[in-house]
Amino acid sequence: MQVALHFGAPYTDENRLQMCLGKNRELLAGMDTVVPRPGQFRKQLRPLMSEVLNSSNPIPLQQDFLHGITGGDRPNRIIFSADNFLGFPRTSISENEFFPGPFNRLVSFLRLFEDAEVELFYAIRNPATFMQALMVAHKGDDFSALTGHSDPMALRWSSYFERVIEDCPNTQITAWCNEDTPLIWEEILREIAGVDPTIPLKAQYDLLQDILTKEGFERFEEYLKARPDLTQVQKRRVIAAFLEKFADEDALEEELEVPGWTDDMVEAMTDIYDDDVYLIQAMPEINFIEP
Repeated sequence: MQVALHFGAPYTDENRLQMCLGKNRELLAGMDTVVPRPGQFRKQLRPLMSEVLNSSNPIPLQQDFLHGITGGDRPNRIIFSADNFLGFPRTSISENEFFPGPFNRLVSFLRLFEDAEVELFYAIRNPATFMQALMVAHKGDDFSALTGHSDPMALRWSSYFERVIEDCPNTQITAWCNEDTPLIWEEILREIAGVDPTIPLKAQYDLLQDILTKEGFERFEEYLKARPDLTQVQKRRVIAAFLEKFADEDALEEELEVPGWTDDMVEAMTDIYDDDVYLIQAMPEINFIEP
């Protein structure tokens, strides 16, 4: 059995992956791939992970968990998406780290499915916009206290992945930049669903529809319909061209207004992030999806 876990980061997916996969639930079921609804598993995960951590034999726990989702059948592949899997976003930054401390829940998840092939999926985001999203989500909180008095310049996703790899060795990890998602959304869906490009998926352009003007998206659909044999690389070029010409500026515009931050500081954080992405792309343990 294959198990795919999409577990973050907060403020990247916003449940869109779960919704898009849900639109393909019937299609994927025909391939013996299960996409459980959030209500079938998310509330159970946190207490279940604690139970697994203290269990000498997690297989019966796995069987009970799967029974509640599939009725007892063991599928070929099952997909979980929970961007708060590691904890609430409020606890996502402290001690100059993203989610500091041991990844006990991930370790427990791997133990729960120790007899399966587990794949982990994770999106990263520029720490500058990530921290603003955290601030906006917790208006009224002291920003320095909310981020554990961390130095914004010290945050590194590469350090985060090094810790994940250390706690979860020999586990397949796929990652990507949230900023690139509009260009690679179809590939992300296919990687998590475990299907090749010959399988037609619904909702593969839902994200693009949200950020193109109505006219732009209609013209994009017409363009693709007239060219059904485009390769993935060619599709990305087409998407990039349509984004450049028809992007909805209101949907894309994101002004950074963190108290005490200057434009130079945000630019420096972005440069650090870009360099950090190069380090992650070079990690042999990570399959990095890029445009």
